[in-house]
Amino acid sequence: MADVEHDRDSTTGLETWQSQGKGVSFSFTQLLPDQSRAYFQGRGFQPANAELVAVACVFQTVIRNRADAVAPVDLDLSGWRVIRMQGNTRPPRLEADWQREWERCQVAGPARTAFRWSLFPTRQSFQPGDWNMGMVTFNLPPGERFDLELTWRQDGKPRRLVFNALRCAPDQP
Repeated sequence: MADVEHDRDSTTGLETWQSQGKGVSFSFTQLLPDQSRAYFQGRGFQPANAELVAVACVFQTVIRNRADAVAPVDLDLSGWRVIRMQGNTRPPRLEADWQREWERCQVAGPARTAFRWSLFPTRQSFQPGDWNMGMVTFNLPPGERFDLELTWRQDGKPRRLVFNALRCAPDQP
């Protein structure tokens, strides 16, 4: 897998980390908490519930199995690991985790459906040329740095990549 590249948008200040390797590419772009608040309130979430997502370290994620790839790519986000600077690890906060929260908070069905379609799927297979984008939540406070260990299968073989020193977007006052 190729090295991880980092870029900061000169207008917004938002940061993107990406890696393009043999047939597959990964891109993670910060979303500001205000962006997430507005997005989910616009889809029927009450402000208090939208806030839970907004401060959960949301990244817009794009994954591609490029057209020149020769094998499928199989992802399972539950195998990914968020590695905090203190050393403890855990998976990202997945869609099923959020749905339990939304049930407990009695979030309306249409808002829950919009949420499901907004998040990157927990499991997905990509044929050559396939790609997808969606939000991934890492359940960390705004501004926190962390490493992200990705795992996937490509042509049936396990693969691994670590993105070092990702940073959750800061919360703007």
